[in-house]
Parts: sequence; structure tokens; C-alpha cells
Amino acid sequence: MKSISGLFLVMLASGAPLHAQLPAGIQFEKGPLNSVTIERAGQRLVIYGGRDPGADQVLITHVRRDLTEFARLAAGNSGKVIAPVSVADFLDYPSAHWTAWWEKRFDYYDQQVTRLPISPLAVAHPVAGGDTLAGPGGLEFRVLETPGYTREGITYLLELEGKKIAFSGDLILAGGRVPDLYSFQDAIPEAKIGGYHGYGGRLGQLVRSLETLAAEKPDLIVPLRGDLITDPQGDIAELITRVRAIYANYLSTNALNWYFKEERLTAAGRLVLGPEAEVELMDYSEHVDLPDWCKHLGTTKLLLADDGAGFVLDCGGPGPLADLRKALAAGLVTRIEGIFVTHTHNDHSAAVVEAAKEFGCPVYAVAEVADVLENPGAWFLPGTSANAVEKVTVLADGEKLLWKNYEFTAHFFPGQMYNHGALLVERSDHTPVFFIGDSFSPSGIDDYCLMNRNLMREDTGFFLCFKKVRRLPEGSWLVNQHIPHLFRFTPARLDLIEQRYRERIELINALTPWDDPNYAIDERWAAFYPYGQTLGSGATGKLELRVWNHSVRDREIRVKLHLPPGVTTARSEAVLTLSAHRHGSMIFPLAIANDAEPGVKVITADLVSDDFDLKQWAEALVKIE
Repeated sequence: MKSISGLFLVMLASGAPLHAQLPAGIQFEKGPLNSVTIERAGQRLVIYGGRDPGADQVLITHVRRDLTEFARLAAGNSGKVIAPVSVADFLDYPSAHWTAWWEKRFDYYDQQVTRLPISPLAVAHPVAGGDTLAGPGGLEFRVLETPGYTREGITYLLELEGKKIAFSGDLILAGGRVPDLYSFQDAIPEAKIGGYHGYGGRLGQLVRSLETLAAEKPDLIVPLRGDLITDPQGDIAELITRVRAIYANYLSTNALNWYFKEERLTAAGRLVLGPEAEVELMDYSEHVDLPDWCKHLGTTKLLLADDGAGFVLDCGGPGPLADLRKALAAGLVTRIEGIFVTHTHNDHSAAVVEAAKEFGCPVYAVAEVADVLENPGAWFLPGTSANAVEKVTVLADGEKLLWKNYEFTAHFFPGQMYNHGALLVERSDHTPVFFIGDSFSPSGIDDYCLMNRNLMREDTGFFLCFKKVRRLPEGSWLVNQHIPHLFRFTPARLDLIEQRYRERIELINALTPWDDPNYAIDERWAAFYPYGQTLGSGATGKLELRVWNHSVRDREIRVKLHLPPGVTTARSEAVLTLSAHRHGSMIFPLAIANDAEPGVKVITADLVSDDFDLKQWAEALVKIE
């Protein structure tokens, strides 16, 4: 079984500094986050952070909540924090972000990690690439721009006693690894690809940053987490090789080839693989026009019954809703009798509440979709519309629904995202058609957004989707909501897609230190429900922490809440025991003080197990009114 290799390990009891690797005078303390201390000329400089307050300078490389709180401990009241210039304003006033985030989290497609600071951290000296920073006793640190793991990442370079030492945060870990893959989701402007479609969007930046760092020929790299890197050139080369293998694998079965075509995906690929690299893309599978009884209206499909009634799959906005009105006005259908929602992205769901009310019809979805539709503020997922549907009729996985001359079978279908369903449509005069939302296109699988939670497990995610497609009646067609065609994969093509996906599991497993790759692709393996809620002063509520143990072994996870002023709980600590590959939850009661200051407040939770200690990992929003 793979261990986490010290990435998030709690410091050993001895806490002995590794003097054998670092020059005299540099104290290294390994813990959940590493701490480096240099004392000279009566001054103390700390890199990353530490538990002894009062440092004269504290250097941080990027902005994540666990790092900034660690730096705050070291800085105390008198410390001077050095941080990237691009985030200095944010650190001065993070509450502005969280106030805006209350609304911005809906219809959100930038897909950035949300573990940002909550409390202000004064930055005494913002720095950028090319700067030189004066340290105690005449030491000088050069600053390199090294984005990748985060947009603002920097590296500090120090030459001391004939050794060049790089402090690069989470840019690279020992053994040529990174903490996770989802942190690299971002837009790729060079290929005209937005953040939502930007799987590994900053991996190209990571490669360039690693090459910049390698050119400096450091003798040692001191990462924020885990062991010292004593073979920088070897580990950098290994990380670049791993990153390129994952990205090449991802492109080879990419549904985006249908939408974005070869030129754009080749441009994206060469940013990671190299400027002359050959980018392998899957060609298009068999596809034909939609049958006459299925009309394509943007991201909406309209099914026509023999008696003139209509049944709708998805309704994502003003355009599809207007098209449905036109269909009624033109007599294409005489009435609309139901709406099935395949998944929760707003281009499929934003107008469902208006359409259901206007047409007087029920809304159907599988359970994993229904709760997001009814309680969108309780979730944080890509592109979730704030337009809550009052009542959704839940269809169980495999449940049949007879409508006119059709037989529908609902399916939980966690392809493009975990909160996803599909509808098998059968009628006597046509081969069965499986309406799969956005999970496949004729060129592959829709797994381009890591925040969608495309879990890589035999019992769920795309592996479950592969099984369901293979079990369809022979000759069945697939339909993507964005595509005006029926399409299908040959058994050999489906085998190839699945084989490449299995290969990617092993590649991600090698890239990150977790004992299961799903931790590296599922940012929300531990998440609060509701993500956001409104409570009045003097009111009570509750908060559920949902945790999915992706590991192949049982886990005991200890949880500690951090509460803002004005919010209390009867218990702030709890223990959750989970079997392998199982998920569970714990409930925390909340009480709002009568004199609580109104506004958006953030609650966070530490998560500790035997091999990780994650500070302020998950967050929830409480708006006090």
C-alpha cells in the first residue's frame, strides 16, 4: 500500500533539524507544514511559518489558508510578512472576497481552489520575480516567479556556504511530485480555453517554472511539505515527465476535440508537452442526425409524442426557454408535460424553475441532481445556478417512467460530474437512445474540469458510466445535450477509452503522494453541507461535514472547527470513523449570538488522521442577518 510519504505527516516527536543537508545556521523543522528559521545579527527570519511568534521577517511563497495561518503564528504582532505582490491587496482585506463570494459562487466557472485566507495578514514587503530581498546578517534572497500550483507562486533563492537553496512552497515535492492535481485547473488563454475546460490549465506554467528553477542549479530545495529535495535536477526532470504523461493521456480521449478541434487542443498540448510535440487526439466516432421525434434546442432536447405532447431534457437559460415557447406557438407541440434535468450546470438548469412554472409540468432528476436543484446554496459546484426548483420528483437509479409512446429509464450517471444523471429513451419504432447529459462526445469523455469530481473508482465515476454504456441494448445510440447528433462507440473504441483512463489513474498515483489518487482530483472529498446558509441573530442552525474516505483502508478522522465571532457550537471537535471507500458525516449545531455582527462569516475545519494533518481544509459560509 502506498503511503503519503510525509506530505502531510505530523512532525516526529524529536523534531530534529536536518543539519546534514542544510548549511549551519538554517534550522529545518518538518511538520504538517515545514518551518525554516535563520537567526543572524540578533534577528530571526522564518520561511513559511512556525509556532514561535515574533519573527522579524516571515517569507511566504503563495496564498493558501493553511500557509497564511502558519505564517501568522510566526509573525505574531511584530513580524514582517513578505508575500507575492499579486496577492498583497487580498491579504490586507480578505473579507471583501468572502462578502463577494456569497454571490459569486453561483454560476462560477473560474474553478479556483477556495482555501483562501479569512483574516487579514499585513504584508510589509510585497515581492515579485527579479527582486532581491535583504535578510538578517547580510543575507540576500533572489525572487523567482514560479506559478503553477498557484497563480502567484514564487521561489526564494539563497546562496549560503557554497550551497544554493530554493524555497519553492508547493511547486515541487520530494520525489518529483505535487500535492494534488485539481489546483492546476485554470484557463489556457493561448488556446482560447476558459477555466472550466482547463484541465491542468497551469501545468504548462508548472513546466516552465520548473525549467526556470532547474536553470538556477540549486543544491537543495526546501518545499512547504514533506522531505527536503536533495536531488533537484532529478526530481524536477521526474515531475516534468510525469506531468507530460498525464496531459498527453488526458488529451488522447478528450471530448473537447469535438468542440474545440485539433488546432486549439494542439496549442494547449504543446504548452505542456513541448513546442514541437505531436498531440494525439481521438477521431470522431460514428454519428448521425437526430431522429424527427427529438428536437435540438441549444442545450435542451425536446421529445415529441404521437399525441402532440412534449417532454423536455434540460432547460438552461433564456435561449432554450424561448425556443420552447416558439415550439408551442408554432404548434410543434401542444403542451409540455415534464422536464428531466441531466445535471446541475447552469446551462442545463438555470431556466428549469421558470419553465416548470410556465408550463405547469413536473421536474424529474436522480437524487444526486435533485438536491442541488432544490437547495443550490447548500452546494459549491461548477456552474451551479442560484435558481432553486421548488419541487423535484426523484427517480431512483434504474427506475422506469412510462410517458405516451415512450419508456424512460433514469440512471445515476456520474460522468462529466458526480451530480449527474442520464435517461434511456425507448420507443417501438427506433433503436434505444441514451441521453447522457454532457458525459461523452464522439471524440471521447468529458472530464476536463477537475472540480466536477470525476471520481476514478470502479463503483462510480466514468467506470460506472462505461459499465452502463456496455449494458445498453445492442446498437443503442448516445446523445450529448450540446450536440445535434446521435453517436456511438464501437466496443474496441470504448475499450481504448477505458484503458487510457485506467492508465491515467496510475499516472496520477505516481504524481501525488496520497494513498489514493481520488484525493488528488477531488477537492471536495471533505466538504460542508450546507456550503452557505443564512441565519438571523439569535437563531440556531446546523452544519454537516461530509467526508469521503477514498483510501483502501479504514480511517479515523479527527475534526476541529474554527468559528468566527458571534457563532458558537455545542461541540467544536469530533471523530469520524470511516471504512475503506465509504463516506460519512457529522453534525455540528450552530448558534448565532444576539449581538452578532451581520455579514458573511466563514467557518473552517481541521482534518487530522494518522498520516495527514490538514489545517482549515474545508469551509462553509454563514450569512448573519
